[in-house]
Amino acid sequence: MNDRRTDDQTVESTDTERSARTEESATERRAPRESEAEDVPSSQPPDRDPQPSGSGPGPSADPGRGWATLAFALALVSLVTAGATAAIHELTVAATGAAVLGIAFAALGAVALTDGSGVAAGLSEGWAEHRLYVWFATALFGGGALLGAALVAAGIDLSELFLELLTEEFGEEEFVDDELAEGGGIELSATFFLVQNTPPFLAAIFGALTLGLVTTIIMVFNGIIVGNIAVVTGLEVGFGPIVALLAPHGIFELPALFIAAGVGFRFLHRAGQRLVGSRESLFTKAYVYRTTLLVAFGWLLLALAAFVEAYLTIVIAEALFPELAEP
Repeated sequence: MNDRRTDDQTVESTDTERSARTEESATERRAPRESEAEDVPSSQPPDRDPQPSGSGPGPSADPGRGWATLAFALALVSLVTAGATAAIHELTVAATGAAVLGIAFAALGAVALTDGSGVAAGLSEGWAEHRLYVWFATALFGGGALLGAALVAAGIDLSELFLELLTEEFGEEEFVDDELAEGGGIELSATFFLVQNTPPFLAAIFGALTLGLVTTIIMVFNGIIVGNIAVVTGLEVGFGPIVALLAPHGIFELPALFIAAGVGFRFLHRAGQRLVGSRESLFTKAYVYRTTLLVAFGWLLLALAAFVEAYLTIVIAEALFPELAEP
């Protein structure tokens, strides 16, 4: 009888200990995070911020494969552009530049596959942190484009204003192709487009220092201009040629600008969190690392857009719409 009592007490004691451990474990899982910097998985470096919940690849996902696929695709586009530049325009230096860019993308793809330096993980985490802000920048641009199109319905044509802005910046010189550059006009080279597009790219990032005002203006204003001029011109010559003249380089240039704006908006948000005390530090090594990788990737997209716009867009548009080649 006593032995049975002893056994029952032992079982109850074991059940009580097991229940206590279960409740303690559940409490730890439910406990709110005190600091984003303090709640770091043991598999990550000490100062690496955790990924935002529900974004980025999961623990079993392979970020290297996705980034490698994207990088190799961009490398292919760069090399095709280099070949077209050499074969059609006979510009050796420009073709070499596009080929070097292609090699850079291919190298990024190779590194992403091996992931020896954590580049793929850094890009993946950088995108996970910034993607909502990139979508916000995209929405601002899209809203601006819709507004620009609506202005056409109201009888407002911004193409003349756009030409006046170009005239003020470059004088009375006429935009010409490379073959006609001897006439004293502006050479529409990849360097020209890259030099013109890099300042807005950087301004979209550092616009965070103006509480996001400059970044917002860049996104909305560019959207209004593109939307208005595209509709005005499309009504005159058709929307097919307009898409052909914008899409080849726009699919690289616009994401680059959206990434830059997303970085600016994210920094502004982090600064706000730091001010209200919900974030312990504005900068961490991990944040700087992954953001730098994302910005560098965005600028490479901008460089690719410059080569495509200078040497491939017109070729594609004229191939699709031969009437564009008529004098």
